[in-house]
Amino acid sequence: MEEQKFKSYSLSKYTNYEIFLGSQIQTAGAHQARFLEKLEKNANYIRNMSMMMKVIYAFLFVFLPLFPLVTSLQLADYLNSGAYTIETILFTSSLLFGIFFTIVFMYLILLGMLPISSLMSGNAFKWLQTLPIPKKNLKKLGFMTIFRTLNIPLIVMAAAFPIIILTFTQNIFLFFLCIATSILNLIFSFSMLVIISERLSRIFYNPNRQSKKANLARILTMFSYMIIIMAAPLILTFGFRAIDDILITFATFEHSEVLNFILSLIPFPFASGYLMSLSTAPDQISIGLLFSTIIGFSLFILITWGTYRVAIRNLISVTSVELKGIKTRELVLPEEEIQVEIKKKSPLKSYIRKDLIIASRDFQTLMFLIMPILIPFIMIFSISSPIGEDISSPTGIMIAWSMALTFCIIIPSLLISGLLNMEESGASTIASLPVIPRDQAKAKLILMSVIQFISFTVHSITLTIIANSILLLVLFLATIPIVWIFLFLMFEMKMRLFGKMKYRYVIEELNKEHKVGKWILMLLVQIGLYFIVAILSFTSFNIFSIEGTALVLFIIGIIGFMSLVFVFTKMFPKVENMPSYRTGGALKENPILGIVVLLILYLGFGFLVGFLELLLLIPIISNLTLNGLLFIDFIFNFGFLAILWLFVVPFGLKLPIINKSFKQYTETIHLSTIRPVKRNILVGIVSFIIFGGIILCGAILLGNYIFDPAILFGNPGQNMAGFSILGWFLFIFMLIPGIWEEVSFRGVMIPMLLKKYTTRTAIIINGIAFGLFHGTNLILITIIGADPLFVFYQMVYATFIGFALAYMYIKTESLLPCIITHYLLDSVGQIFLNVQINDPVLWGVFLIGFLGIIPTALIILFVKYVIKYERKRIKKS
Repeated sequence: MEEQKFKSYSLSKYTNYEIFLGSQIQTAGAHQARFLEKLEKNANYIRNMSMMMKVIYAFLFVFLPLFPLVTSLQLADYLNSGAYTIETILFTSSLLFGIFFTIVFMYLILLGMLPISSLMSGNAFKWLQTLPIPKKNLKKLGFMTIFRTLNIPLIVMAAAFPIIILTFTQNIFLFFLCIATSILNLIFSFSMLVIISERLSRIFYNPNRQSKKANLARILTMFSYMIIIMAAPLILTFGFRAIDDILITFATFEHSEVLNFILSLIPFPFASGYLMSLSTAPDQISIGLLFSTIIGFSLFILITWGTYRVAIRNLISVTSVELKGIKTRELVLPEEEIQVEIKKKSPLKSYIRKDLIIASRDFQTLMFLIMPILIPFIMIFSISSPIGEDISSPTGIMIAWSMALTFCIIIPSLLISGLLNMEESGASTIASLPVIPRDQAKAKLILMSVIQFISFTVHSITLTIIANSILLLVLFLATIPIVWIFLFLMFEMKMRLFGKMKYRYVIEELNKEHKVGKWILMLLVQIGLYFIVAILSFTSFNIFSIEGTALVLFIIGIIGFMSLVFVFTKMFPKVENMPSYRTGGALKENPILGIVVLLILYLGFGFLVGFLELLLLIPIISNLTLNGLLFIDFIFNFGFLAILWLFVVPFGLKLPIINKSFKQYTETIHLSTIRPVKRNILVGIVSFIIFGGIILCGAILLGNYIFDPAILFGNPGQNMAGFSILGWFLFIFMLIPGIWEEVSFRGVMIPMLLKKYTTRTAIIINGIAFGLFHGTNLILITIIGADPLFVFYQMVYATFIGFALAYMYIKTESLLPCIITHYLLDSVGQIFLNVQINDPVLWGVFLIGFLGIIPTALIILFVKYVIKYERKRIKKS
């Protein structure tokens, strides 16, 4: 019974679980603590995961033989049809078989590298040497452990290929050749796996390898691992797609027989491929090619035997590792003093060095470092053919640039989600440093900025070479500040949503509640920023050339980037400023910055709505009427803005103050404070009448006014001039600006301004912000080809209207009159704007004077009188 327990195969179960556990911990990297917690909750986790991985690998090896099967059947048809010569068929068939053997080899290395390297460290055999097990049995145990680690995939790998070939070809001779080549390739691949894993074990599991060269070796090893992951599917895809191209190319080659002769002498992977290919047409092959193939296959047998012997020696050395600590020797102290030189490093450099060292040993973290560089390359080469043809024109350059800019949404998410969790590792380094959040955050941002810069720059240079256009490179380089805006914005949102404490921000995730919703919000903001940048760039492109667009993007990027750097300094102040620091929020402490952020969110949500609406409407747009399209557009815009101003702003950004409930928020912005109702309604309606009357007087005095009721009551689409395309739908659509522009500009922004500024200053700032916001209409004006000067006039009169509405909001302490005035002005007020003024000077006077200055002054006087009269009446009563 005792002997049965110590049989090699039975005992290998424990070493198998141990090395699988070691490989999983190595892969977990910075998340080892979470992984160990998972083990505590589920005692069978390792066994279940080990079996699941084996089954997945086995399925992979079952489907891989379909590649040579399909290609061999296709080439057999070509051979029977006589479309190509036998030399061409043999070359193509052998090449594709070689690709199959290479892929099998790569996947075996990929699947077995980490667990077998854990075994080759010898740690699993140290405790076994304390048991009464002979060394001879320990050697057998090493073989059994490796076999148990990959038993199901290895069996499937050896059997699936010949069985599938026999099933579809019914060729017994080919079946036995498949068995021979499959077993030989299995032994060779298995031996190489052991040899490579033994080398990796020295890197991964040797605690004495801490030098810079060792860290570099770890990085290169992990990078090679990533290359295998990316290259294998690309090679398979190339093989399937390139059969006809290979046949055509080889058919035109003059020395095809010589090339076949040379390739057949290469032991791996071509000799086995030629041996199998020759069996498909044995009566048509030359003696010389058959002889060279036999020589190449014989060399492959010798090489396999040699690698097998090396693998055996490595296994013996691992299972025979001597236990440390058994022998002791006397400690001899040196007679001379030892001079120890201590090199000082700043905390910032130490944090960066810590992260790089962790990444060199942590597979997951290294993936987050490498993927931002690999993803653009994969995208470029997957569409390299159409890129070279379509990118020569200026429009093609802009399209290629906009496609490349989409990676600025993905890459910051990868970097931040991966690198900010690295503080769970490197405890010894952190313990030796002053834990200053500013240094930690700066170290992360510097590292991530460098990675993103390399990714975007290499990407741009590659596209420039493919497109052969220096303008594309200029456009890319001018966009680098905007690229960093995406990264800094994502980083600061992550800190704000996950790392906020009472007196400081930290890079660790402390506030993990609603994690999915927070990440969705961050991604939506990134998508909105992308559309803002894209639309601004194409608008600049329509006005200027590509060089002008690059200059505009560079200026915008510098301004935006410096703004986010300023926000960073407020979130992570210097040490000397920490005693007086509070995380009240940079947006609350700096209302101007808060207004800028709110305006960006407003625009970003608008562009996001357009994008999502377009995705929805593309499949069904041909089946919708104009009214249907207008209602869908209204629902999308109104709904998304409701989410922004009723959820994101109060409970995500905590603006204008920290509100614990929806009711508190509506009271803070005076959305629910509608009393006295009659007075507020009266103020709103009379203010609109003042606006309408002054506008009508200006239209009659300065131009030719045309009264057209169809502007308000016609069917949508009846009149294509201006807003008249909406007709009666104006009364529905203008609810969007009437409600949400008032909630945003008056309800949220004015309380923020009043915390820091006087009433008069708050009104002025609010009006200017309202006017600047209407400057975004320049995009629409440019698209429809109208005069951009109209946007300037609109910004001016909107500023004055903003003064009037801000004064109305502060005096009445309610949003109701502002909403009524704004809604009526945008809807009913359109009937007063149907005026023809040919003189551009008079046109400017009409827009600025009769739409802005005069009605604003009269409304302010009217509201002042109403409030003064109401106070006197209340005082008397």
